[in-house]
Amino acid sequence: MTLTRVAQRAQVSTSTASRYLRGQLKVQPETAARIDAAVRELHYEVRPAAAADGGREHAPVVALVVPELANPFFAALADEISTAAAVSGASLVIGVTGRQAQREAKVSDLVASTEDIDGMIYVGMHRENPRLLQAIADGLPVVVLDEEIANTTGVDTIRVDNYGGAYQATAYLAQLGHRRIAHIAGPEELSTTRDRLRGYRDAMEHAGLEVDEDLVLHGPYTEQFGASTFPYLTGAAQPPTAVFVGSDIAAVGVLGAAELHGLSIPDDLSVVGCDGIRVGEWLRPKLTTLQQPVTELARGALELVHARIANPGGSTVRRNLPLQLVIRGSAVPPQH
Repeated sequence: MTLTRVAQRAQVSTSTASRYLRGQLKVQPETAARIDAAVRELHYEVRPAAAADGGREHAPVVALVVPELANPFFAALADEISTAAAVSGASLVIGVTGRQAQREAKVSDLVASTEDIDGMIYVGMHRENPRLLQAIADGLPVVVLDEEIANTTGVDTIRVDNYGGAYQATAYLAQLGHRRIAHIAGPEELSTTRDRLRGYRDAMEHAGLEVDEDLVLHGPYTEQFGASTFPYLTGAAQPPTAVFVGSDIAAVGVLGAAELHGLSIPDDLSVVGCDGIRVGEWLRPKLTTLQQPVTELARGALELVHARIANPGGSTVRRNLPLQLVIRGSAVPPQH
């Protein structure tokens, strides 16, 4: 007999039944009575809250949900979280959403309905994910990295200062003497994209520079998108001499395609990326970038999910970590 059948009989979600039976969730008396009755009627064997070896609590199982692993930033973050989980004694399972709302909903539903999952670390999020929101409402301990979940309580969040980082990167290009600065941005529905765009716009304004809307390009954080922006950059009436790219992997596409379009980086086009992926150090020229605090994000996420599992009713935590500008060779003063 599965816990799903118990939840259906009790008319609650699987995650609610699971967390109630494991002592991780307080429910209304009538709800508790329905779950207890369903357990008896279906002869469901409740998993003990403590292990047999001396009564110690079982090692938590944490689900890590990421948009993709092809992007080296998410791969590095997953690796760091895996290492932190091993050190903390937690087991880790990974789900990949592909940045698709339908897949996100399926992954969230699977995690929420799996009895052995104790908590979730969610990296990025589609604007609408009702199943994730329902899992949170049902008491699933969730820590969100990178994006925000609006109108929820009891969800811990760790983000980086995307606004401040983008401002710093754009201001740096302006300080080098660039006046035509483009911005290759991410998907418009992401809060990280909007924050980086605001930082770019404010830095341009404070430097006394005009934003050419034709030089603000939105698309997925991929090498292909970065490379595909060249016709728009070079075809502008006044081409830019510098570009702030909201993702290193898109910046890799920019550097890779520059020669095909007759441009030399950084002499013809200075480039600053964002994320600090390792491949940036191997490019020629090496990529100037905003370094993400990946280790701090990973360790902080595990720390918060452990705390939320142990104390579901604890105060909500929101952290905002800085991005660090790492200056290398891909951005120099304009040469003409």
